[in-house]
Amino acid sequence: MECPAKERDGAAVLLDYCTRKLDPRSAAVVERHVAQCAACQDCIQAQQAVWAALDGWEAVPVSPDFDRKLYRRIEREERPARWGERLWPLRGLSLRPALSLALASVVLLAAILIRPAPPRPVHAPQQAQVESLDADRLERALDDVEMLRQLDAGSSAGSQSM
Repeated sequence: MECPAKERDGAAVLLDYCTRKLDPRSAAVVERHVAQCAACQDCIQAQQAVWAALDGWEAVPVSPDFDRKLYRRIEREERPARWGERLWPLRGLSLRPALSLALASVVLLAAILIRPAPPRPVHAPQQAQVESLDADRLERALDDVEMLRQLDAGSSAGSQSM
């Protein structure tokens, strides 16, 4: 027989041996093995110590009004929750961290909204230059138109004289 302490289901075999659930032939095989194996002897002795402790344990006697207290407790747990309990199921939690976070968020939002707008860059010299360029172009265009009129007037006078 292989050592039950080393097998996968070996602990179940040793427990069955301690509780005398094994058939006589299997029990004899386990007894022969235990006589030679110190690990299995230790396991069986530990199991017997547990059973001895459980045999010596006495349960606390039940009070005569146990049933009445039990039913009252069940009734208390089954009753509908009061409106306060429904509204705040997390009443045991502290609100201090949440309030701190909310206050910090409000202060940050106020700082963002109240902060003055950055000053706009003044582009006056550039704008004046653009206006002067436009005026120069306009003046040249008008001069060109005037020259075209003079040419046109001179050509129409020359064609009439011919």
